[in-house]
Amino acid sequence: MTIPHYGVWVGQPTRYDAQTEQEDPKSPHIYLYFKDDSSSRREPEAAINVKSTDKDTRLVYWFDRNFTHPIVDQVASLDDGFHLLETSERKYRHYRHYRDESASGLKGLDFVRTQGLVNIQEGTVLASEEESDTDVLNKLEPILTDAINQKATVYIFGSSYGSGIHDVHMNQGSSPSYENGIYEDGALLFRFEDGHWEAVFLAFASQKIPTNDKGLPEEGSQTLASILGQ
Repeated sequence: MTIPHYGVWVGQPTRYDAQTEQEDPKSPHIYLYFKDDSSSRREPEAAINVKSTDKDTRLVYWFDRNFTHPIVDQVASLDDGFHLLETSERKYRHYRHYRDESASGLKGLDFVRTQGLVNIQEGTVLASEEESDTDVLNKLEPILTDAINQKATVYIFGSSYGSGIHDVHMNQGSSPSYENGIYEDGALLFRFEDGHWEAVFLAFASQKIPTNDKGLPEEGSQTLASILGQ
């Protein structure tokens, strides 16, 4: 099953809140709140996974605090608000905060297929399953804090829903019981006023690559944990 209403949401981050494992033992999140010019009366949320619901609950992350890639030139021209991408369904376009057109010429992200986007071999597996909520927050906090304090613009790739966007992580290589797709991976890109970009890419240690054209693991694929020696 492909990722529903996949796209990129452009806005300005305002604050974040960490939901602990005690509050939601199955699927805790960090919530990044932001504003955009099409929803000025409220703050949409980006729900960032703290742990997987799979047996191996660990996250894998790639952070780049000086991110360079052709994708930044493409997204920099987007207006605030949510933009459906070429590979996504468009039946939710009637929501007020959705743009009438998909982001022209912009293809979705793919950790495996988008050249130069993510170096899989440089990923880090969060060491602790028991304290994954605090671990990932400790890693993310400097990036989120700087983005908020310095009034950066955030470009959030994922699946939109009524109050925000989720699936802000790799969306392929899971079992068929999960939603999988190619060129539908989630991410956080931040554009700072001084011109530099920062990027956050997340995945689950249990996800496998390479994947087929439906985003499912191919025969002989390996988990990210195995690839990264964890």
